[in-house]
Amino acid sequence: MITIETNRLLLRNYKVTDFKDILKYFSDEEVSKFEDFYPMSEEQVRNIIAEWKDTDNRLVAELKVKQKVIGSVGYWIDDEGHYCIDYDFNPRYCGQGYATEASNALVHYLFESVGISVIYGDCDVQNVSSWRLLERLGFQRISKLDNQSYKNDKNGNPILINTFLYELDKAQFNTSNISLATRNTWY
Repeated sequence: MITIETNRLLLRNYKVTDFKDILKYFSDEEVSKFEDFYPMSEEQVRNIIAEWKDTDNRLVAELKVKQKVIGSVGYWIDDEGHYCIDYDFNPRYCGQGYATEASNALVHYLFESVGISVIYGDCDVQNVSSWRLLERLGFQRISKLDNQSYKNDKNGNPILINTFLYELDKAQFNTSNISLATRNTWY
């Protein structure tokens, strides 16, 4: 089990009691628009919580003052062994720096505790908020990938999109790129 604490957030493992908060953003059309999933049903959210509650690579972002889950951050390892970050937040809490604060803490954790040297991120070229977040964290755009498919339409046909691929090297990571000061503690 992992916990990462920042000034305003607690990044921690999923809990069954988080269901209502998580359902609010994973069932939201705006959240799933640029993701590899469609708005999730109650059953799908319950399954995600059950699957992820014991994994350390998927964490909720809990707003400490309200003890309310407002988003999720995590990482996955691709087929080539690259560590890749991702994030999803309740739109009601966007534009307040929470995703930046949570992602910054996750990046710190991956570099300092896990000991990796490079982190990747990718997003749909139309998802301006996402690629701007990556750039705020210091990620460098390394390529544009055309005709990528992460989900299918209702008829089972792949939905083709263009994505930006980003990279962040530990040697180039500089917390001064972050306008929000964060205090990271992991335990």
